Amino acid sequence: MHAARILTALLLLPLVLFLILKGSSTLLLITVGGCSLLGWHEMARMAKLPGPVFVAGALALSLGYAAQQTEPGLWAGLFFFLCFYLKNYDPQKTLKQLCLAFAGYTYVFLGFIHLYFLTTLPQGRFWLLFLMACVFGTDTGAFYAGKTLGKHRLIPRVSPKKTWEGAVGGTLLGTALGLLWGYYADLAGTGFLLAEALSLSLIGQLGDLLESIFKRGLGVKDSGSLLPGHGGILDRTDALIFAAPFLYWGLVLKDYVF
Repeated sequence: MHAARILTALLLLPLVLFLILKGSSTLLLITVGGCSLLGWHEMARMAKLPGPVFVAGALALSLGYAAQQTEPGLWAGLFFFLCFYLKNYDPQKTLKQLCLAFAGYTYVFLGFIHLYFLTTLPQGRFWLLFLMACVFGTDTGAFYAGKTLGKHRLIPRVSPKKTWEGAVGGTLLGTALGLLWGYYADLAGTGFLLAEALSLSLIGQLGDLLESIFKRGLGVKDSGSLLPGHGGILDRTDALIFAAPFLYWGLVLKDYVF
């Protein structure tokens, strides 16, 4: 499992870096949109949503990416889901399934589309790499610190294997890697980089726990099996897509405030 995890990362990393640094905006949009569809498929499968609900969500996602805006995708998703559940109303199930479908859809759509939005900002592709350094550095640091030093469980009812030691180790490594990349790419001043790197490391860990809540509540171990050693695409990107909107809006607000 550990060897497969490393091999998958080594195979994917050059492709991802090439796409971010050399890929056209259209290719980035298509790739992120495709990942979003895969993530929505995993979410719908975990939640055992009816086939028409998945198709409705896929159509809504496509509208959102075509418009390159969040509002059309969100409202289309809610409209399509509501139409389906009104037609197939069950007083015992409809409210729960409607809320679950829209919550899962919103989590996937907003997270992934903000990865693309990041690339549209000044130095946006370098900021996306900054986000990846913070999040994946945190993931790596938490894995090895937890494995070697972990004794105190973080939130065992949500994620039994996560420890406080892992969380601290992950935060330190993720923040350090973010700072190093920020300095190298000359993205911003030390204070802003430190605040962003630390915040993204912590927010990413919350995103990881959020997906754990989804999986534990839905009774599954992994969101999928697309990536050997990692699980599904949501297992690999849960922290990334949860932190992406925070970085995007932090950068947008920075331009207004400063």
